[in-house]
Amino acid sequence: MPVKLEHINQPTPADWADIAKIQADTTDEQLLSPALQHHFEQQGWLIAARFNDRIIGVILVSRNHQTVTLSNAAVRSITQRRGVMHQTIHLLQRWASDQEITIRINTAPETLVLALEKRGFKRTESAWIWQP
Repeated sequence: MPVKLEHINQPTPADWADIAKIQADTTDEQLLSPALQHHFEQQGWLIAARFNDRIIGVILVSRNHQTVTLSNAAVRSITQRRGVMHQTIHLLQRWASDQEITIRINTAPETLVLALEKRGFKRTESAWIWQP
């Protein structure tokens, strides 16, 4: 399932509807409208994976100088196991490489450890780090 990467600072009404579907599938409270709006107010943004003009996957992003921190990755349940998050991370790494930005993931479930290692992330005491 090919996806397009998009950086979103303020979702459209259709985007909010798509995010609400992802939130309902995952029950991630950070994707609820008030929490997400607070994230945007703190200069954070959202990486969206789009397919056929619909958001099917998201990652919350915050930036500190030349490092972006990823959190709360989620994919619609209807599209799970179709490579959406793997493609999103791949496209994000390509963007980060072009911008010379380090990617940081503070916590990752054990089910993603192998995928992160295959993508060149290195585990430190406090996070997973990928550098271009």
